Amino acid sequence: MTHDDITTIALTLPGVTESAHFGKRDFRAPKIFMSLPTETTANLNLKPDQQLMLQGLYPLEFSALPNKWGSRGWTMLHLDRCNKTTAEMAVEMAWRNVAPKKLLAQKP
Repeated sequence: MTHDDITTIALTLPGVTESAHFGKRDFRAPKIFMSLPTETTANLNLKPDQQLMLQGLYPLEFSALPNKWGSRGWTMLHLDRCNKTTAEMAVEMAWRNVAPKKLLAQKP
C-alpha cells in the first residue's frame, strides 16, 4: 500500500475531505479519522477495543501509537505490510467512528 492507495480508499467514503494537521495530510468526516505522518504509515482513529482486535489479528500491520493517543485507540497502520482488503476494512472502521449519522446512512 502507498499513500496514493490509502488516499483513494479514504476519499471513496461519503463526506470525506482532505486537510492538514500539524503539517501532515489528514482525512475528516468531519472529524479527523486518518492522518499520514510518514511515507509508510497511516494513523487511524480507532476505539481501544478495535485497536486490540486488529493488533491481535494482524500484528505486523497494526500497532498502537507510542504515546498517550495510542492508549486512546489511535493506531498506526504500516502501509508497506498491509494488503488492500485489510486497509479498506480498517479505514472504514475509523471513518465510522467519527462520521455523523447522515454520512453513515449513505454507506450501510
